[in-house]
Amino acid sequence: MPLQQDLSLANRLVALLPADERALFLEHSEMIELKGQTVLTVAGENHDHAYFPVDSVVATVSTGNGADGPEIGLIGNEGMINTSLVLGVRDCAFTSVVQGAGRSFKIHHRSLGKLLADDACLRMVLNRYIDVRMSHLAQQVTCKNFHTVDQRLARWLLMTRDRAHSSELFLTHEVLARMLGVRRESISQSARSLQRHGLISYTRGYIMLMDTAALEQIACVCYRSDLAVYERTLRQPCASHSRVPAQTAAGGAPS
Repeated sequence: MPLQQDLSLANRLVALLPADERALFLEHSEMIELKGQTVLTVAGENHDHAYFPVDSVVATVSTGNGADGPEIGLIGNEGMINTSLVLGVRDCAFTSVVQGAGRSFKIHHRSLGKLLADDACLRMVLNRYIDVRMSHLAQQVTCKNFHTVDQRLARWLLMTRDRAHSSELFLTHEVLARMLGVRRESISQSARSLQRHGLISYTRGYIMLMDTAALEQIACVCYRSDLAVYERTLRQPCASHSRVPAQTAAGGAPS
């Protein structure tokens, strides 16, 4: 999917908000540039901001391993970083590292908290996104335990393509090995196989996806499952303007 030219719609979560709510979110956020390999959050530490990528790609890394630990997720303009703030938790659940440089909306936790308290639609969108992320993490466990390196490599290449909005990927064997949590030699063998069959063209640090349809056939079912969960869960979550304060929602309790 090509990146939205209207940057107010470039992040898919922000784009789901009705126009007035979206304008208010943008008023309280700022557009920043994210440089490659920047650590945005560290698991177990407090961080003041949430990020909504526009054309950057951020990897989430399993806890306890630092920025070089196995990657357990990729987030682009379909999502947000530091979802813990939506739940009112200041300690980050994951370490997050910028894998692909680009732009992102950045919002302070106080501003986000105020918007969440006042805007039922924003609460619904971000709560549903958290549910999607939980489903993706559960799928990741299944993927690592039951699918081959070839299947998982094809999946991660397609995921990166979707978030980078390009079939040209700048990834080394070391990064790919960390993505999949396997040895570098396993990645080299799998990449050679994909190149031999004409699915990718690979030189050091650069991959061109030559046949994405064939890659989708090789990729494990996790790739299509993740897409389906996202589209199903986040399909039209807000039917109309819904600026209902949390304290006055139905039953007088937070929704």
